[in-house]
Amino acid sequence: MPGTRHEPAAAAPARVTTVRGWRDLRALEPALDVLYRAAGIPVTARLAWWRAALMADRDSVPLLLALRGPGRTITAAVLVALRDQDGECRITSVRPHTDDVWDVAAVSAGARHTVLAGLIRYAARLSCPWRLILTGLRDEDEATWLAGQLPDGGVVPAAPVPGIGFGQDEVPLGPGIRSGLDRSGHRIRQHALTETIRFEREPGRLADMRDEIEAVHLARDHDAGRVSDLDDGAGVAFWRSVYDGHAARGELEVATLRLDGHLAAYVVALPDSPVYRVFDGRFAPKWRLYSPGRRLEVAVVEHARSRSFRDLVCMGSVAPEKLVARTQDDPRWAVVAARDARPALPAGGGSVVSMAAAP
Repeated sequence: MPGTRHEPAAAAPARVTTVRGWRDLRALEPALDVLYRAAGIPVTARLAWWRAALMADRDSVPLLLALRGPGRTITAAVLVALRDQDGECRITSVRPHTDDVWDVAAVSAGARHTVLAGLIRYAARLSCPWRLILTGLRDEDEATWLAGQLPDGGVVPAAPVPGIGFGQDEVPLGPGIRSGLDRSGHRIRQHALTETIRFEREPGRLADMRDEIEAVHLARDHDAGRVSDLDDGAGVAFWRSVYDGHAARGELEVATLRLDGHLAAYVVALPDSPVYRVFDGRFAPKWRLYSPGRRLEVAVVEHARSRSFRDLVCMGSVAPEKLVARTQDDPRWAVVAARDARPALPAGGGSVVSMAAAP
């Protein structure tokens, strides 16, 4: 959580529960969804996104550390992935070295500290050599604090994620964008094409559009001379799982630009209020003369601004110089740590670890 201060609080008994594997996690999803909304956790730090990522990675196991509240509620939770690599346990964020946000969902600073202390204790109890790599932290102070609690811990700055902040004024587009839109609009009129831009969120219609969108995604990547993420089995499994899973939950929006009914460009987004998160976007190479990608990007920016989103963020490895606008950066840090020897403490065999209320 950006701006969090890590000062010791009065200790109080608390129990951090560890839950491993999808079967047990599924039962907690309703309580986690309530916590995510209350804490304002970004979509990439939530269970639904992790499921999409880890279902495509059969060597990974999800681990949730949760602080229980009254009844069936959860007051703090954090997810990590466990991977066994060459006899070493890897504790990672869901997709290491991407710009996915890694965050703790918590209703208070004390609950947040408790569950982070639970993660530290979990690592200390492992009976095998381990390596921790958590990428996507947004708060440098928290990253520094966490690294300081771990053996051989360190903080590594990562490239910030470019974005657009919406204020009262019109979004300032990059150099040449307006003139490019004018030229492409002239070509569309000159060739008597019908341009249609639509935004779709209805799950059934999104399902019907998926194959067409995939085809454009692949065509654009291959036309650019690069291997597509959809050429890889794990890559296409992840992409489809994100698309299908979030569409079914009502959390996906697809913008399309059609020329005479043909899909010329698309943008897949996750409206994650107050942030509009662009997950994927491509244009169909056969329509490049009309700059459909640029035209749709500008329409998406205006759409998000008009719907009172605070920011628009481009997920993935979008080159900053290719954005139609850029007014801010979302920072990222990584925490790394490792222990090669076995711990002095006996390995914890239970599913519950008792912790103090603050580290």
